[in-house]
Amino acid sequence: MSGTQPGSGPLLLRVGDLLAQPGRRRTVDGRRVLADLSAAAGDIAGGAVDLQLVLEAQAGRIMVSGTVRACWELECRRCLGRLSVPVAPTITEVFETAPAEGDTFPLDGEAVDLAPMLREVVLCTQPLAPLCGLSCRGPADGAYYRPAEGAGDAEPPARRDPRWAALDGFRPEAG
Repeated sequence: MSGTQPGSGPLLLRVGDLLAQPGRRRTVDGRRVLADLSAAAGDIAGGAVDLQLVLEAQAGRIMVSGTVRACWELECRRCLGRLSVPVAPTITEVFETAPAEGDTFPLDGEAVDLAPMLREVVLCTQPLAPLCGLSCRGPADGAYYRPAEGAGDAEPPARRDPRWAALDGFRPEAG
């Protein structure tokens, strides 16, 4: 039995019928758009997440399990190019009338709001140091060089490691 159609409605779901019969299940699937799915390094493409969830009543609480798919739009940590990182965390969460801080989510009478739980799960999947590929060598030489005012079409200065500056004047003696 499908609880909602793809793309329709908010994520505040009435679960009174489930609570009345422990063991009863309902599926929630399809694409939803969540607000505030961004972090300092990037965001979820369009705020869209694809859900494949099962809600199950168990003695006065609701168990939510399944998969959430989303795609992070980020910058590569080396070359600063754009990259997409798909994520698909598997979730098992509990909604109850007296939620334990940090462990379960609130069951408000006969309704559950899946949005805060989904937001938390997806935000925890953001890669800490995104990389477009293992062979990424960083930006092309001079890619981010901006000449000073009035310099015209000056070439970027040669990039060298300042740690080697002490050897600039070194000339080995012949033979």
